[in-house]
Amino acid sequence: MSRHFRIHQVLTAFLLMISIIGISTAASLAHAWKEPPIADGSFSDVMFSADGSTVYAGGNQMFVRSWDGTARWGGRAGRVATMSSEGNYVVSAAGDLVQVLDRNGTVYWIRGMGTPIRAVAISANASLIIAADERGDIHSWTGNGETWGLNRSDRVKQIAISPSQSFVVVTTEAGLKYLSPDMTPVWWDNKSGSLDSFIAISADSSTVITSGEKRVSSHSGSGTLNWMKEVTREAIIDMACSDDCTTIVLGSQDGNVRVLDQQGRELWTYPAGSWINGVGVSRDGSVIAAGTLDGNLYILNHNGSLLAKTRTQSIIQQRSVAVSGDGKRVVAADQFALHGYDILGSPEVTLIETVTLPPPITTTNPTPVTTRSITIPASKVTTLAATTGTPKSALTPFAVIVAVAGLFLLVRKHPDE
Repeated sequence: MSRHFRIHQVLTAFLLMISIIGISTAASLAHAWKEPPIADGSFSDVMFSADGSTVYAGGNQMFVRSWDGTARWGGRAGRVATMSSEGNYVVSAAGDLVQVLDRNGTVYWIRGMGTPIRAVAISANASLIIAADERGDIHSWTGNGETWGLNRSDRVKQIAISPSQSFVVVTTEAGLKYLSPDMTPVWWDNKSGSLDSFIAISADSSTVITSGEKRVSSHSGSGTLNWMKEVTREAIIDMACSDDCTTIVLGSQDGNVRVLDQQGRELWTYPAGSWINGVGVSRDGSVIAAGTLDGNLYILNHNGSLLAKTRTQSIIQQRSVAVSGDGKRVVAADQFALHGYDILGSPEVTLIETVTLPPPITTTNPTPVTTRSITIPASKVTTLAATTGTPKSALTPFAVIVAVAGLFLLVRKHPDE
């Protein structure tokens, strides 16, 4: 056998070894932890803190957990509640009471509104807190609980505070409204109807994306309509946007994950075949997660290619999927638990499908207040054993040994003549 042919065989074997290693190190999901509810019910409305270190879940009860599990608390009602994006404070409603709690679950202040509360919002640093009640009254407070403003409006569906904290977006039963932090009306549009249920605002506060039913709309930070389109065949169940709103992710009852660009053009559709109950996206739009009615969790890249897939114990809840800003972590809630996953490997590698179980407004930082103070027992949190240890590398030593041994034998079989 000629030396040229032997060299060709060696190179082929070497490339085979590299391909084995490459396949073994492709993107995959590692189940990092699992948290069941403290009481009856299930989680929903999950989110990450901006740095990805803290996870929040609402639903029948609130739950806050650091990714490493060193901080964990919950148990209070979480149907109307959310966490600040910095991860240091939570605002929740209990009947007609607005409560602000710190990252350990300690109550900072409580305010009564006299009527059951429908929606709440909190700015990134908790310097602005907003709540709307059944009458249509929208109240705002500073971080230390001082009254800031009041607006009498139509009944509110959702509230979002712009990252710049210069305006507040409210979807109501009549239409869309922009308010200043002191609740002065800035802009409103009752002509477009009351379809919108979801709100996303770009990191620079220049773009506002809203959606509901089959429709998605884009407005500027001053209220100018950029575009409005019906984009799905059936109702939208969840929406998520990248920081610059150039990646708009929609999950709907038609069983498809749809991604639009900032101009509303459809970039791609991924057919999951079951209702998309929850979607999430990384800060730059490179990693997208979608959870379905049949319990599947899909991880997709920015082109719509499947990176990984896993199955939870049951139905993934509505609005219960989130991706960390850096795209390395995913949380999803099914009917029985909140699940944390690490994404291992490169998100640019397509994996064969496998099934595996202006600047902010400066205000006083929140401080305890004595007015209307009450004592609330600390929430009981059951300590859970870690569900998994450090995820094993996808590259198995056996695969490397086999490849190297094969290469050695191939070369030895054909010595120089």
